[in-house]
Amino acid sequence: MDEQTIDLRELLQIISTHISTIAKVTLLFVVCAGAYLFVTPPTYQSISLLRIKQEKGLNDSILANMPLNNTAQAKQQMMTDAEILKSRNVVVPVIRATEKPSKDGVYPDYDGYVKGRITTTPFKDTEILQVAVTGRTPEDAQQGNQLLVHGFLNRLTELSHDQQKSTREFIEKRVITAKQELTDAESKLQQYQVNNKMFSPSDQMKGLTDKLSMVDKAKADNQLDMETAKAALSSINGQLSTAGQSIADSPAIQQYKVQLAQLESTKAGYVGKYTDEHPKMQEVNNQIKTTQASLNQEIAKVISQQAPSSNTVQQGLLADKFKNEAMIAVAEGKNQALASLESENSNTISSLPAKEQGYIRVKRDADVAQEIYVMLAKRLEEAKVAEVMVPNEVQVVDTATLPEQPIRPRKMLTMVLSVILGILAGAGFVIARSMLNRKIRTADDVEQLLELPVLGMIPDTHSLKYEEKSQGLSGWFEGLRRKLWRK
Repeated sequence: MDEQTIDLRELLQIISTHISTIAKVTLLFVVCAGAYLFVTPPTYQSISLLRIKQEKGLNDSILANMPLNNTAQAKQQMMTDAEILKSRNVVVPVIRATEKPSKDGVYPDYDGYVKGRITTTPFKDTEILQVAVTGRTPEDAQQGNQLLVHGFLNRLTELSHDQQKSTREFIEKRVITAKQELTDAESKLQQYQVNNKMFSPSDQMKGLTDKLSMVDKAKADNQLDMETAKAALSSINGQLSTAGQSIADSPAIQQYKVQLAQLESTKAGYVGKYTDEHPKMQEVNNQIKTTQASLNQEIAKVISQQAPSSNTVQQGLLADKFKNEAMIAVAEGKNQALASLESENSNTISSLPAKEQGYIRVKRDADVAQEIYVMLAKRLEEAKVAEVMVPNEVQVVDTATLPEQPIRPRKMLTMVLSVILGILAGAGFVIARSMLNRKIRTADDVEQLLELPVLGMIPDTHSLKYEEKSQGLSGWFEGLRRKLWRK
């Protein structure tokens, strides 16, 4: 097979010979670019900055002090809020307020609007989320950004209120029941005191009733935490898909659950023995906080590995699911420790005379009922306040800007690229056309193709005239240069 060589000098000669063709192609590209810039309307972009603060933990629960400031949780919350910002409930009102419907009354498509007009960009290692919205005019872009951020904040408020409303309704029902139980227990205590003439109990009975009251209060708190967690878990499972419910936690999560249950059981055993300032109580509290932090990190790790393709809202539900399951497991373990304390107290009560035993029972029922009612009433007030409060985990750092220059089309860049592409396309065209030309042009082509010796060549008169003109022009320039040099 014959080898073909490419001579760079030949390529340069081809380009110089057809420079007019390359110029025409370049001009065509420039004209097309100009037509594109003339037809394409400018696009402006308005930018606002939001700060997404991390949540403090689960309210009114045994995991309320769990720190959520790890990187995985921060990233997950940032992505969750970004998805809420681009949800239909937020974007569709913006479309209807800023866009004009077609003749058929149809507004722009939601998916197309989100993909083409809205961009959310988190800043690395910060709590800042940048929101960018484009529009046909600077005013349209700014208005769209303002409405989007406003709708996002309103949507967060609605979601928070819905969540707090379910908690408030649950506690309201328990308050009504607790109030009736307290009334009945106080009536029984009063009736027992009148019937048995026991209006001033002894110091031993008073100390025992106080100890019983502390244990019963701890049981009531723990029971309410468990019921709240079960109610929340039921609601979360209803929102999750079947696939989401089937995601299993890791052996590490199970281990942390067991550790938390053991630590809470140990703490429950200190009820009535040590105050919160005692070294043993402080030590177990620190161990609980450390284990809670490790549990939270493991939950985030499991979700990122087992549900990476899930949307961020579903990932948040999965995290809450694992946390509430942990709360239930811890509460169950704590109940066992409190039951052991209650058994010890029951043995102490059984050693007392029947009259004192009866008094302790009715006094205990009244104290427990009162503690439960006070606790529920306090939490009810907190839930009512939380329901009407506006969530403050999202703060507007910079309001929507009014853009001065369009982001596209970029006129200067477009024209420069059109010139470059025109030159490259023109040069490529003339070189390809010349290389694909099968005509015999040189003596070497004759010898190679016909395998015959070349005896002589007849010069091309057109080429000779062109060379003479070129030489004459070069001589004229050289003479002019020498005259100028003499002067």
